[in-house]
Amino acid sequence: MGFYLFIVWIHVLAAFIWLGGMLFIALVLAPVSRRIEPLTLRANILQEIGTRFRVVGWICIIILIITGVLNIFNKGISHTIFLPSQMLLTEFGRILALKLTFVFLMIILSFIHDFFIGPRLTALMQGIKQNNSNLAVSKDTLTELQKLRWQVSWLARLNTLFGLVIIFLAANLAR
Repeated sequence: MGFYLFIVWIHVLAAFIWLGGMLFIALVLAPVSRRIEPLTLRANILQEIGTRFRVVGWICIIILIITGVLNIFNKGISHTIFLPSQMLLTEFGRILALKLTFVFLMIILSFIHDFFIGPRLTALMQGIKQNNSNLAVSKDTLTELQKLRWQVSWLARLNTLFGLVIIFLAANLAR
């Protein structure tokens, strides 16, 4: 039972760090950062925090995948639970399938945020920074900046919501 509890603890800790970080960014950092001027300072702060959290977040994702699989096996459940024909036969299997669907969606959204939209936003903000004047920024650049901010904001909100759903489903699996 000791190994099982240790793996569960690591799993919960990784989930806590990942989701807690997302909640901190959404509820504290993003609202406060909107008041930071000049835009270049705001961009630097968000880039540094985002880059650091990206590393922490992906380490947590890897840990969650490994410990999640170990939790299933340590609970005495056969690998056949992952077969679609078996997964949907039990309440545990159906909840697990739903949880894994949300996990998959979270990973996809994180990937899009961290490796596509986030870097585009950072590059655009760096370009504005290099111009060294908000007056020299074109209307197209500002429109693109607003679009990317909106996309990043909604990806983060969806990911946070999915994370909260996953915690609810995990609590159902643990009972």
